[in-house]
Amino acid sequence: MGERSGKQKYAAEASDGEEVDDLFLLKTFEVKQKKDGSPYIWAEIADVTGTLSCFIWGVQGCGDTVMETASSLRPGEVYRVRGFAKTYNGSVQISVNDGISNLAEPVPPTDVDPDDYVSSPVKDLDLKGGVLRMAGEISDQVLGQMVLEVISSVDGFFIKPAAKGRHHEYRGGLAEHTLETARIALAACDATRTDADRDLVIAGALLHDIGKAFCFEEQGLGFAARPEYDLVGHVTMGVSYIAPFAKKRLPAEKAAHLLHILQSHHGPHGEVSCQTPEAWTVHLADLTSATLREAADDQADLVPGSGKRNGWRSGGPVWRFG
Repeated sequence: MGERSGKQKYAAEASDGEEVDDLFLLKTFEVKQKKDGSPYIWAEIADVTGTLSCFIWGVQGCGDTVMETASSLRPGEVYRVRGFAKTYNGSVQISVNDGISNLAEPVPPTDVDPDDYVSSPVKDLDLKGGVLRMAGEISDQVLGQMVLEVISSVDGFFIKPAAKGRHHEYRGGLAEHTLETARIALAACDATRTDADRDLVIAGALLHDIGKAFCFEEQGLGFAARPEYDLVGHVTMGVSYIAPFAKKRLPAEKAAHLLHILQSHHGPHGEVSCQTPEAWTVHLADLTSATLREAADDQADLVPGSGKRNGWRSGGPVWRFG
């Protein structure tokens, strides 16, 4: 396939053993190491039909070229990807060797039709209405108004992703994950005999990932993680943002409890452990939403009747029945 402009073949059409030479949106990437210590780039590339894993190996012995390429890649931009497709563990992935030279710069915007690349599985969902209705379940009017004020004051809450990869990493993913977490947490309150404070559970669920809205900025056709995503972390950024609202509007004990729920929502993997039923409820609801999304997306990558030992999102075995 020679030099040309415009998209010709889509991710969903990629099949085992064929050459690939087309335009794809770069969603995210990481620099990793081979067994011999030399670098390679793992990336997610996508178009409107789906997402593919892409392994950018470069030419053997040219590790410097791999690192130079990684330093110039910009998530959210469209690149010419030239390599070959192969099926591994039930899913199609792209390998790039000498085609690394085409990744030095993104494709000019004049050669890109956004409709070929921009999609979101939640674009037709009423996420804003769902979040607002969930906030309306809070019986404490002061707390409920504070939650609404925080969400409405954060730029991009309803359009930004929830992560660089793994779960809810698409446009609107943050709002979808937030709403799922709140719904799961509220259901847990209704299904168990814990006497948990429903208002604090709902508020904590709706605000638990608010810091992620400060961790992403629009870049090209997508979103790129800001340095704060890794250097500070969304938990710290969220608590820092919400603390002045909580301390000004809520009784001291309720403010402290809400901030504890937010600070501990990663459970055993976080800096602060859950120490109340309310904190555990939000943590488990957050984990449930994230895990189910990861498992479902890993399964969607497989052909029917196949499985893999380690889904890259969920980190565990996954199977797709026919």
